[in-house]
Amino acid sequence: MAAEVSAVSQIDFASYIEREELASLALTMANTFSPMGHEQPLADVVYRWLRENGLNAYQQPILSDRANVVAVLKGTGGGKSVIFNSHLDTEISGPEYDWGMQQPDINRAGATRQGDRLYGHTVLNDRGLMATTMIALKALRDSGVPLKGDVIFTGVAGETGASPVDEYQGLAYEGKGLGSRHLVSHGVRADYALVAETTDFGISWLACGACYFKISVPGVNQYTPRSVRPDDVREHPNAIVKMAHLIQALENWARKYEAQHTFDSPCGHVIPKVNIGAIRGGVPYRPNRTSPHCSIYVDVRIVPGEDPLRVERELQGVVDSAGVGGRVETFLGRTGIVGKGVEPLVDEVKRAYRSETGQETAPVAPQEVVSMWRDNNVFNEAGIPSLTFGPPRSRDETGRLCLLLEDLVTTANVYAQVAAVICRQPKG
Repeated sequence: MAAEVSAVSQIDFASYIEREELASLALTMANTFSPMGHEQPLADVVYRWLRENGLNAYQQPILSDRANVVAVLKGTGGGKSVIFNSHLDTEISGPEYDWGMQQPDINRAGATRQGDRLYGHTVLNDRGLMATTMIALKALRDSGVPLKGDVIFTGVAGETGASPVDEYQGLAYEGKGLGSRHLVSHGVRADYALVAETTDFGISWLACGACYFKISVPGVNQYTPRSVRPDDVREHPNAIVKMAHLIQALENWARKYEAQHTFDSPCGHVIPKVNIGAIRGGVPYRPNRTSPHCSIYVDVRIVPGEDPLRVERELQGVVDSAGVGGRVETFLGRTGIVGKGVEPLVDEVKRAYRSETGQETAPVAPQEVVSMWRDNNVFNEAGIPSLTFGPPRSRDETGRLCLLLEDLVTTANVYAQVAAVICRQPKG
């Protein structure tokens, strides 16, 4: 191992990583309109760039408008391999989403550059980091470093949170690891996987799972002049009013749930959060009727090892105690995973980061990094030791989030060093 590290340390990957090329690629991808469920336009951009730069790339179609992109830098054989994974999708898009968020579509707004700062949701999640993996792959090829194992780039669809429910059905609404699961189940595997996301230059091989629940409350259809308003809100004919009572009970439960399941891990402080993300009830253009039904849609994050069924039952208990006749249905259950056998990859990321910056990595500072879903869950569940590592989301003088170009360059160098060492090791 020491000999492999020494050989790689003599390679100046920085001379093969051009800042302006990295910035241009990140902005091009960030300004390609390609939201969750419609990743094909960006898949085409990524595929074309890889092919134009002499890298062996292909697409994995999932639907007519969804695909993964894979590129392989082949080794000579007999060595360990590593996947660089990032996701093509950003937020969902469409009139209903835009209305609910009361803002222009953040995907259409794209990204901008001011000096060495890159702004915009799409560049933050996750196309700035995708650009670093693509540039790192090209730098490895251009450097001529001899590799035994393969370096595999994967740009995947469907990482962000979504799941079919109600009239929104089919794979077009699948998220939370859709593309990465498609990868590993169709033969794209390696000895290790490094998921490129923002982590404040911390390392995490732990991620929470996610459960989505639909909670419905019944009511009675009454014309406004004939409607009644009982003293006990639980007996109200309007399901929307009854839901307001239930929401308060759920918010009280959420505080207790988060406090009970918070813990400190080797990767950072884990707090599995709860969020009521949507509500449906009544007919907007006919408010002259009490609503005969109302539903809310709840996201509950679960710590590794938690059983989604247990959480569903606990949630149903909260609903029952509210006395409004509600029922709970699960429409997504993804478990969280702690990576096993990931130590060699952790060590290489630490070494490469130290080599580039002269500093040590530390447990991730923002607790949300270890409290959210990331696709290292998919790889770790499949037995491919995986972690996530990337730069911070910085803030400018006004508080706006951005990625610093210097941080992206550092990240690309770290990725290249990690792959160069890992992929020069013989398979044990």
